[in-house]
Amino acid sequence: MNKIKQLLIVLTISIILAGSAVLLYLLDPTFIPDAYRITSMVIVVSWAFFIIPSILFGVQSAVKYFGGRSPERAFMDGVRIGVIAGFGGILVASLLVSPITGILWYINTVKKIVLSKKNKNQSDNLDEKDIFDP
Repeated sequence: MNKIKQLLIVLTISIILAGSAVLLYLLDPTFIPDAYRITSMVIVVSWAFFIIPSILFGVQSAVKYFGGRSPERAFMDGVRIGVIAGFGGILVASLLVSPITGILWYINTVKKIVLSKKNKNQSDNLDEKDIFDP
């Protein structure tokens, strides 16, 4: 998939999730804007915004990590991770680090887009013949 298209789709989904989280908080009739509820709203909205990029970053990291290994070694490493952390531990850890990994995914995606545009412009410039070229 084109990286620009992927970035736009993920950004749109993230904005929709964050907006719906804010909307659910504000539509609650018992919502009283005190420090506790505002803090929980900020945390939930940041999780909602960064959960999709965080999942994509985790999948990309897993593919990169397990891709170069043999199937037996990848299975053994996966079992080791599953036994140590468990499904619930992996879920909680992914929620805790989702803002960080989401930001990393956005940075890496934008960096790849910029590099591909720069490489495309350089290849276009190399294809053009200048009048002073022999």
